[in-house]
Amino acid sequence: MSIKIDDDSLFDVPALATALGIKEKTVRKLLGEGQIKGKKLGRKWYVTGTTLKAYFNETSVENGEK
Repeated sequence: MSIKIDDDSLFDVPALATALGIKEKTVRKLLGEGQIKGKKLGRKWYVTGTTLKAYFNETSVENGEK
């Protein structure tokens, strides 16, 4: 699920897993290791759309894509 706040969106783990094409467990691992920056509210992780774009840009550069 994504939540719209001002000009940005917040994505939870299931939405991130779908967007990245990976399992929810992997998303939680990436969040826990700090590879994806997020905030934990209660028992749920949330990531902003801006942060998600930055992660995509970082991984694209690491993989040699431009």
